[in-house]
Amino acid sequence: MKVSITGLLLFSVLFGCSSKQEPTPKLQHARLTEPQSELIALGIARLMHSKPVHISEDAFIKTSILVIETLNESDIQGQLPSGSYPNMPERFELLIKNQMCFVRHLDSKATEPLPLVKCKPIP
Repeated sequence: MKVSITGLLLFSVLFGCSSKQEPTPKLQHARLTEPQSELIALGIARLMHSKPVHISEDAFIKTSILVIETLNESDIQGQLPSGSYPNMPERFELLIKNQMCFVRHLDSKATEPLPLVKCKPIP
């Protein structure tokens, strides 16, 4: 009985490793097929754990990259509080994998699925 179990394990290892497996599709750069700024803004807010952001209607239409300027709180005269520096812009990219769109924060690489967004790969 030991010989048959050992033989079965060896057989499954040898033939299991040699079977042809399909590669896992990678995330590809994408762009929107139509304006969907509200859905994108909600996805970015979830991704960044923040309030909803305002983005333009043509975001991700021509390119897969989006840059959002962030503003610090300023005083009545428009001056930043002493010792603070302007915030760096936040950069995002639109990606697709298996017909599912994603938004990714370029600095942290955090990624959020966008199940209702329609996008297509950039050739």
